[in-house]
Order: sequence, then C-alpha cells, then structure tokens
Amino acid sequence: MIAPALSTPRLRLRARTLDDVEANLAMDMDPAVQRHLPNLHDRSPDAHRKELTDRILDGWPRTGALWVVEWRDPQAAGGPAGFLGWCALFPLQESGLIEIGYRYVPAVWGRGVATEAGRAVLDHGFRVMGFDPIVGVTAPENLASQNVLTKIGLRPEGRQFHYGLMLPFFALRRAEYVGDD
Repeated sequence: MIAPALSTPRLRLRARTLDDVEANLAMDMDPAVQRHLPNLHDRSPDAHRKELTDRILDGWPRTGALWVVEWRDPQAAGGPAGFLGWCALFPLQESGLIEIGYRYVPAVWGRGVATEAGRAVLDHGFRVMGFDPIVGVTAPENLASQNVLTKIGLRPEGRQFHYGLMLPFFALRRAEYVGDD
C-alpha cells in the first residue's frame, strides 16, 4: 500500500520511493544500526540494495504501510536534511498480527524522532487502517527501542518467538487506544 502523507509538529512522513534506496542502505549498513539487527550482518550491500529496490517496486508491505521520516524544517531541527529513517506497519511474519517497526540513522537517536513518528503511525493504524491489535518486538538488549514502544502506548506482554528468536513482545488493542471515540 502507498503510505499517505502524515505530519507531526517536527516531522514529515511520506511514502518510500526508489530515491530513498541509497540512504536506506547506508543506514542499514551502519554498524550501530546492525548491532540490533542480526539478519543484516551477513547481507552484502548489493543483495540488500536489491531487496530494498524489490520491496519498493512490489509495494511492500501489501498490508500496512511504510513511511520515510524527514524533518519538516531541518534547519530548525538542527539535524540532517532528508532521510532520517522509516516507520511502518506490516505483518509480523505469519502471526496475523500487525507490527509497528522503525529504524533510524544514529544521528537522530535520542532526539524523540522514533517516538514522535511512532505515535503518528500508531494513530493512523488504529483510526484509519482499523488494525487491532498493533504489536511490536525488539532485540532483547535494545532497551531504547523497548522504551519507544512503551512511550507510544504499547504494553509489555512477555516474550514470544519471532524472527527466529525469543523477543520482548509488546501490544496495544484498538479499544485501549481510541476509547469511546
């Protein structure tokens, strides 16, 4: 699905295009990013570039959406212009659940970007896309990502087996989020 444009006070979220491949590849090949993504360690840049390109051309994810995150005003933010990373809603493997996932360049870690974009995507997922529940998983040692999931409202629900590992599992149900709207 093509992601509709979203915005927050500091961020612009837009659909990913082929113009984002090289920036996404650079982010994914960064050792700091790879530390929490063991599935990227053995992938060559060429193979990963092909996968990114194929996913964009194929419209992945077919259920959900993926947004590229950028500053609305890079000068005011004092940060890099252009691609900061991405935030997405997509099927969690074969579980039938929708996962919120995100990945950002290290230059914006700790600046609230993941939380701000995650809140906008979570809201869109519940209110517009009608997903229920929305879940998240992280690497066990990635406490910063677990903190983001709890800040946007997901609750820890133990560990579950996904992506070949026992991972911390978080979830939020639509009724808990939207209440009586």
